[in-house]
Amino acid sequence: MWKHSRACLVVTTICVVLISTHAFAGGSWEVVRKEAGITVLQKDVPGRGLPIFKGRTVIHANIYALLAILQDVAQHKKWMHAVSESMEVDRDGDVLVTSYNRTEAPWPVSDRDVVIESRISLDPKTHTILVKFRSVTTSKKPEVDGVVRVPRLTGYYKFTALTVSKTRVEYLVDVDPGGSLPDFIAREASQDTPVNSLRNLRRRAGETVGDYKAFRDRWDPAVNADAPRIVPQ
Repeated sequence: MWKHSRACLVVTTICVVLISTHAFAGGSWEVVRKEAGITVLQKDVPGRGLPIFKGRTVIHANIYALLAILQDVAQHKKWMHAVSESMEVDRDGDVLVTSYNRTEAPWPVSDRDVVIESRISLDPKTHTILVKFRSVTTSKKPEVDGVVRVPRLTGYYKFTALTVSKTRVEYLVDVDPGGSLPDFIAREASQDTPVNSLRNLRRRAGETVGDYKAFRDRWDPAVNADAPRIVPQ
């Protein structure tokens, strides 16, 4: 798998760096919440009703185990904040995945849903795996009556291996929820997303210890000599 994927990963890494530099440059980050070892920051963007939100924490789990949880799309509803339905739409190996998530909302607000394309890039020098995601349109998952399709969602999960069993996690989300939604509700929901998702990811990592062996064996250079070495020596 890795001999075929290395060229794709190099190209993806370059593209992700360029996209990240332009999409999230400028402005300043403000800490708006600290809870359960998680720090949430926000950055206002001129002309938008919602700021960009970012959550940071450290999870006592192997970096490949966390990536495996993220790759298990069908189980996203077990830990992603307010996600009531999750399914895989398309896949190109482990590097490119298209998925569908539906987020539940309290009455009388309509549920939101989104089709997301996620791409993985690796940086062995900084011991980092970056999973960049963005909303996309596909005929494989048309809009649902009574559910608002999110017009824009971009962001990333950034995993940095500190040791073989400890990973720094950063989660950034930039969303336009679409439809009719009061700003204060949208802002509160967007701020809750990084806190609850990271807290739930920590819990999920504890629940799945020893799972995803086939995935981890493909990614861990201790088992697969062709896999890039991410965890520091």
